[in-house]
Order: sequence, then structure tokens, then C-alpha cells
Amino acid sequence: SQSVGVCGGRAADAEACSRFMNSVGSLSGKVIVVASVAIAGALSYQMLRRISSYGAAAMSTSSRASTGVSFCFVTAPTKEVANKLADGLVAEKLAACVNVIPGIQSTYLWEGKVERDEELLLMIKTRSTLTGQLATYVQKNHGYDVPEVICTEVTDGLPAYLKWVAESTKAP
Repeated sequence: SQSVGVCGGRAADAEACSRFMNSVGSLSGKVIVVASVAIAGALSYQMLRRISSYGAAAMSTSSRASTGVSFCFVTAPTKEVANKLADGLVAEKLAACVNVIPGIQSTYLWEGKVERDEELLLMIKTRSTLTGQLATYVQKNHGYDVPEVICTEVTDGLPAYLKWVAESTKAP
């Protein structure tokens, strides 16, 4: 799997983001990734779960085929900013769905200093062909100098859901 986008400045450590996204992308077969935001605010690797093949029967059969769907992570400083971004992305049909996950804590290096902020995480589902437009929208409508926008392709999923994402977003 290939990560697309930027993990920068006012968000999180780019290397840690890349490691997480690559670990999610390297899972093969019938795997569902369950991401949980812990009280401390970190995405927990311990929440990655395998399900048996009978439980994944409704999933598509090609685990490495392109689905045309991606998900993106974006952090926001406040609920108001998060909701403004979520509403705009869905209204513009740049996203089919945006989950706003509260209670994360980001620690990062910014202008030579270690910073720590309470943030919200947006988990955005979209067409893979729209990730560039999505990143541009976030950059124009976000208050951070360098907003976090990290996207990766979905390699497997419930076909009906993947179809819904495509139908709910604008054509490329």
C-alpha cells in the first residue's frame, strides 16, 4: 500500500505517521482494522484484530486490488474547526463520510520546540482520485500553517460500502 499526502508541522511526527500508515497497508488477507482512540489519545496498534475467514466472507476477494477508495486523517484544534471541515468536505462531495474523533493528544516538533496539543481526528472516506482536491480544501479552510493530511488507499472492504463511497462523492 502506498501512503499519499503530508504529515506535518502542527500535527504529528511524519515518520511515526508513515510507520502507522505502512503497518495498516501491509496487513493482508481478510483483515479488518479496528482503530481505537485511547484516553491518552493515541491510535492503538493493540486494537488491530484479525477476523476469521467466515466473518470476512462478505468482504471482496482481492485483498490487493485497487478499490478506488481512500481514507485520510486530518487533525483539528477544536470541535468547531473539525465540524466546519467535515461539513464542507461532505457538502462539496470531496468526502462520503467524516468521523470526528475527540480526545487525541498530539506531540510534535514545531519551529524547534516540542509542542503538545489536544486535538480532534477526522477520519475521512473518499475516492482515491479526490485526495489531492481534499488536501487542497483542508489547506485552504484549516487554521494551521501546515495541516496534517495523510491519505492511504483502501485495499479491501465491503463492496456495498465501497460503492456507496464512490456514489456519494463527485466523479473525478
